[in-house]
Order: sequence, then structure tokens, then C-alpha cells
Amino acid sequence: KKRRDELKSILSEHASDYTPEENFAMLEELERLKPASMRPTEEPLLNGRWDFCFDVEPDVGTGFIKDLFEEGNSNNGQQQQRQWIKKIVDFRGVHMEIGDGQTSIRLVVSVAVFEKDVTLILHTSLSPAMPPRKSSSGGGGGDGGGSSNNPIDDDDYDNDGTMFMEKFEGIELNGFRLPYPNLWKKSRYLEFSYLDDGFAIARGAGGEPHFLLRGGV
Repeated sequence: KKRRDELKSILSEHASDYTPEENFAMLEELERLKPASMRPTEEPLLNGRWDFCFDVEPDVGTGFIKDLFEEGNSNNGQQQQRQWIKKIVDFRGVHMEIGDGQTSIRLVVSVAVFEKDVTLILHTSLSPAMPPRKSSSGGGGGDGGGSSNNPIDDDDYDNDGTMFMEKFEGIELNGFRLPYPNLWKKSRYLEFSYLDDGFAIARGAGGEPHFLLRGGV
């Protein structure tokens, strides 16, 4: 417990004093110290507001947003679309609101569009998922992108109560629901690899850890 508290203090208050590699190493150590009895898929403690403490990318939260809309390599059209968006949208801040008994997420993004402040909200639904056990045979694993129609026994899975399946449900801008491309109508794995009453670690489809701090009510 003492080491957990030390890591949380460093990551929440002094992350800027360390390199990204050092921060990642501390996040991974904190993940390993998660109590075995803590199962985020079953834990009401996961509900509430979570603020991003720091991110792998310079502007907080954009990596998590990118994970929501991307998996793997993108084609030229998608790359051009992202470049166009970056020219007109400036991300200012982001927080996550989990509710309805760990079944929904509102990712609230503060942005400036053509220098005008707006609020963008991404809606997703959550359901517990059993992540495929990493295997030494056959390439791949990691992002859960592949699937099979064959029945699989429970013994073929590692399930420690940290993994959700997240499905995109909609987007709104300043209270107005917006249309969105079919590309976004998909599901992905979302893992909460650490959770306590004040802190959490989330890993999206890209695998990067995001350190979350319990926000105000």
C-alpha cells in the first residue's frame, strides 16, 4: 500500500518531472499492484467523473479520443480527414463521466472551433467483456480486433474483471446531436487496469495507459 500511495502521488502531482517512459513504467507498476479483489466491471466505484491527469500525447485526452475512432493503420482518406480536423479544432481539455451502473460513458471534450469555445460530448455504452488470453501462437492479439464464430470455453480466456466492450453511441455539440460516419459505428475493448477510490488507469484500443483522477461531483 505504501508503494501504491507513493506512485499515485508522483503520477498525480509530479508527472511533468519525469519522462514519458518513466511515467509509463510507474503506471505499469501501479497496475501490477492492483488488489486482486478489485474488479472494475462489477465495482460501483468506477461510476462518476474522472479527469485525465496526463496523457502520452502533448494535449491531454486527444490520444484517448483518437483511440475511440481508430484501430490499426488508417488509409489515406482517414489521414487527410484528421489533418483537416486538426486545422480547425483545438482541444482544450477532457474528462470522462461513467454512469448507469458502469454501462455508459460521456467523454466531455472542451474545444475551440475557429477560436470559439464549444463542448463536444461523445457517448458510448459499456458491457463487461472477457479478453482473449494472449497466446504465443499466431500473431496478433492485443486490440481484440479479431473474432471467431467458433464456441470458446471459458478456460480459453483470462478474466480478472478489468475489461469492457465499449460501443460508440453518438456525438453531440453544444447540446445538439450530430450525424457521424459509419466508420465510427463499432465496438472496441476498453480496460480499466487499476481502480481505487481516487485513481484509475484506462487503456483503450491502442494500449496506451491513461491516468485518471477522481473529479468533483
